[in-house]
Amino acid sequence: MMRILDLDLDFFLNKIVFWKKNNKRLNEKDYIPWKKDKLINFLENQCNLSKDNKIDGRIVKKHHEAFYFWNELINNNKLKTPFEVVHVDAHADLGMGDNSYDYIVGELLKIPPQKRNNPQYIDKYMNEGNYMAFAIANRWISKLTYITHPSGGNDILKEYLIDNEITNNIKLNNDEPVVEFEKIQGKDYIDNGKYFDYIVLSISPRYTPKSADKLIPVFKEYINEI
Repeated sequence: MMRILDLDLDFFLNKIVFWKKNNKRLNEKDYIPWKKDKLINFLENQCNLSKDNKIDGRIVKKHHEAFYFWNELINNNKLKTPFEVVHVDAHADLGMGDNSYDYIVGELLKIPPQKRNNPQYIDKYMNEGNYMAFAIANRWISKLTYITHPSGGNDILKEYLIDNEITNNIKLNNDEPVVEFEKIQGKDYIDNGKYFDYIVLSISPRYTPKSADKLIPVFKEYINEI
């Protein structure tokens, strides 16, 4: 099974924000990015990345651009489905507080799976806060590991989970395959040693201060941008 490391810059802050009402960058005095040494330790000793063995990937501005990157790889026969995603993020990105759940369950899942990635079915509703649910609805993902920020991890839409239990796996409806789901706190995550096939880093300017951008060159040392 192929594996993707899906990173969001907002994970690497001292605290996080939910329900953001505007597109301004966060206040640099309140939201402080990690020190570079701490980031390097996480990438190398917890994610098993190496500067000597860069992994193909892409740096995106908003996180739902990851969906289009994966779709591009799939269409070019470079990414086989279903694949595993390790999602290191301040947010689950499964949709919460929007109308994506009703749309996915009520309309998208009624469309044949091979057509669900059509822009006419996703562009109106998909955004940086729910793209992961759309990837699951496309039957791309077989396992999702959510690596949570110390202040996050409670933003899972229970309706997506079997028996509405956080500890259970994801099943969008009775006709869809089960997606193995696991939630792990960032401090406890140690990758199992398998390599990642691709990396995505989202800058997510709406949820990060400008000062966090200084960490982007550190990430680039581990990514072969394609």
